[in-house]
Amino acid sequence: MTRARLWVVPLVAAAAFTVLALPVPAGTGPQVLPALALTVFTVGLWATGSLPEYVTAVVFFVLALALGIAPPEVVLSGFWSSAFWLVAGGLVIGVAADRTGLGRFLAHAFLRRLSASYPRLITGIVLGAVVLAFLIPAAIGRLIILMPIILGLADKLGFAPGTRGRTGMVLATTMGSFFIPLTILPANLPNVVLAGVADSLYGLKITYGAYLLMNFPVLGALKALVLVAVICFFFDDPIAENATDVEKPRLSPEGRRLALIVGVTLAVWATDFVHGIQPGWVAVAAALICVSPGVGVIKATDFPGLGSFLILFFVAAVLALGNVVATSGAGALIAGKLLALTDFQPGGTGYAYGVFSAMSMAMSLFATLPGAIVVMAPFAAEVAEASGLPLLAVLMIIVNGFSTVIFPYQGGPILVGLRLGGVSLTDGLKVTLALAAITVVLLLPLHFFWWRWLGGLP
Repeated sequence: MTRARLWVVPLVAAAAFTVLALPVPAGTGPQVLPALALTVFTVGLWATGSLPEYVTAVVFFVLALALGIAPPEVVLSGFWSSAFWLVAGGLVIGVAADRTGLGRFLAHAFLRRLSASYPRLITGIVLGAVVLAFLIPAAIGRLIILMPIILGLADKLGFAPGTRGRTGMVLATTMGSFFIPLTILPANLPNVVLAGVADSLYGLKITYGAYLLMNFPVLGALKALVLVAVICFFFDDPIAENATDVEKPRLSPEGRRLALIVGVTLAVWATDFVHGIQPGWVAVAAALICVSPGVGVIKATDFPGLGSFLILFFVAAVLALGNVVATSGAGALIAGKLLALTDFQPGGTGYAYGVFSAMSMAMSLFATLPGAIVVMAPFAAEVAEASGLPLLAVLMIIVNGFSTVIFPYQGGPILVGLRLGGVSLTDGLKVTLALAAITVVLLLPLHFFWWRWLGGLP
């Protein structure tokens, strides 16, 4: 948070009070406008970054409970969601990967011997980021692990700060750690928020395997190839012939034990369609093993402090906000207004796919990516009923929206990666704009036909 952004807080508050002062729509309950006003206030602060996200989350809980906007069990529902515990377990696993050196060891295994050409280097960086996404379910944690290695490798290759080659390496690390993992269920916050909202609102369990199969081939693997091409187009830089490799790190005994723990955890995540155990509970079990005396790999003193876990308040608030919008009737009101602007009809599969994708993208411009999910998900059932699409398909279309980021500010991990790597927002914007344009023109149509081939769309 900066002082320059504090002036936005009263503007967001004024917008919320304006909503609260509107006449109550006919046929709605008394809590609709307070719920909408709280949504405008909360999502507005998250979107503008005027206050730290966890501070806004605490304000949300206080206002929702004090004003009786929803029952306490609804307001606090995010704390017992599987998605909440997935993020909590992921934070512990991320700390363990950092402390034991497993993250650095795995990253080096994919980043060494990549100096043959710049495209090969960028491909290796993106591949390493994607592989880590299967192992460490926290984008910022992966960036913290990878970025020092990438910057050290850039120094060894002769790419000084500010050079095109170094900028491209940082952007490959940042974008590779953020975009492609949006198609791997436990890997990024928006993914788990969508799974949590689908569960809490509709009782629909989105499994690890189904999410991966529907989204990774096009929006993951093909987008990774596009990302490499875009970065090489803007930042290609010749590598000196005498470039040296990075010294190979040693894997400690704790790191080897953690590799076993993470390997088993990944296997359990990938087979959830067999046993039905939610990813969140698997993550918690892995986290408990990591800190267990004698068996675990880290101690309480290894944790960096409370600051790293304040994001959990944000996760709980995001999940709860969706329930507040739904139970208060505000979701139905928003759905009615948006649906009035559309013409969803049974049989218009392509139209529904394109329009709902566009709505999700537009919402992501004005809210954090998890916040956009909170706004869009509560009326997925209405869209499914009007268009004749399966509810799962409509919810998955939201992935099209939050995975098509136009501006760097839309993704918190993107900003973190740019800052860690010393790269400007302008350079980041080059990649996000190009990637968004190619996604809309090429990848989303291919994604549509992939779903049809799988049988997920009529």
